[in-house]
Amino acid sequence: MKKRLLTSICIVLVVAAMVAAKFLPQTIGDYIFDIFILILTFIASFEMCMLLEERKKNVNRILVCFYGVFNYIVLLIFRNLVPYYFTLLIELGFLVIYFIATLLIEILIETKKPLKVKFAISLNTLIACFYPAFLFTTFLFINHIDGYAGVNHFSVVLILLVILITFLTDTFAYIFGSLIKGPKLAPKISPNKRISGAIGGLVGGIAGAMIVYVIFYFIPQTTVILTTFSLSWWKFLLIGLVGSVLGQIGDLVESKIKRLAGVKDSGNMFPGHGGMLDRIDAMIFVVTFIAIVGLILVAI
Repeated sequence: MKKRLLTSICIVLVVAAMVAAKFLPQTIGDYIFDIFILILTFIASFEMCMLLEERKKNVNRILVCFYGVFNYIVLLIFRNLVPYYFTLLIELGFLVIYFIATLLIEILIETKKPLKVKFAISLNTLIACFYPAFLFTTFLFINHIDGYAGVNHFSVVLILLVILITFLTDTFAYIFGSLIKGPKLAPKISPNKRISGAIGGLVGGIAGAMIVYVIFYFIPQTTVILTTFSLSWWKFLLIGLVGSVLGQIGDLVESKIKRLAGVKDSGNMFPGHGGMLDRIDAMIFVVTFIAIVGLILVAI
């Protein structure tokens, strides 16, 4: 328990430092945050490869682990050439290209393998690139959205929404589930999760979003962000609710992947907490949702 608590404190401090870096002069903090996200993506992608291989599903590890970097390069190239919201569609297109490239590499290098096996490896590689790398690197969209939003620190609002919705959903779910107990939510996927915990998670997600609203509402320099996009309190409440639901779905999805692989944790990077994928599983879906919300607000 002590080890788990110390790990949690370290995680919180590192995340807080990365968010604080966003306030460094010019765009230094933005690129520090980019590097941070790419490191997390690399580790989570490696763990995803291991989980797939536990199920005897071979992947191209190198292509999977470096897909986040590839995705980032595409973002940097196209974000100044097309409207920002088109960049996400372009990256989806490049994901298909990445799959084709993987298949060609398998065909050219692994000449003795049947085409069916090569196609399976390429498909597994595509799956591992999409989850978690493609979804999680939507954090990079959020991180560079200020220039398109036309207001400073809009990216900080979105980043805090992702972090607080995810963190408080997880925290409240654990507290409610432990105290109230009751029927299990998905016993075949995650035996420890309960319906009471899921309801508590919704409360936590809403609370996280409302905290962000209150912070930016009462700071005169940042109130302009809320007024520019007509972000009233009930919109934050709705974002918190939907984000919490998606976060809990993300948690269950990773639990299912681990169950299929026959493992308890995706890795052992964090003492008492498992692997990187265990730490960001809920956030993967939440950040994708918040990125889409941000892109819609900028587009309209």
